[in-house]
Amino acid sequence: MIDLKQDAIEMYRKHNKYMVDADIEQLGSLLDDEFHLVHMTGMVQSKQKWLSEIQSGQMHYFSSTEEHVTITELTDNQAILVGQSQVDASIHGSRNTWPLQLILHLSMIDGHWMIMHIDASMY
Repeated sequence: MIDLKQDAIEMYRKHNKYMVDADIEQLGSLLDDEFHLVHMTGMVQSKQKWLSEIQSGQMHYFSSTEEHVTITELTDNQAILVGQSQVDASIHGSRNTWPLQLILHLSMIDGHWMIMHIDASMY
């Protein structure tokens, strides 16, 4: 039996690990083709644009220290996860540690969670 809640939390943790590792292949495999990321500035990026900025080093994530993660909605095929982490990153040349809250919107596709979009903000 699949534990949907635990699988969703593991998805968040893998996302953070691959982001810090700059492993765009693994990170990309977690993201739906129509994925988009809404940054805390309001900027919206497509999957391809975000991954290319990680690959080029324009967005470099040094560490992500999880503080809190919860599932706010869960069905057999949809989940919303709210994760809060301290993220040390250099974004377009500006390095800081941000208290970053990510709201992951997940859909179950072919038996596994896919990240459809993420809304980022500070907490």
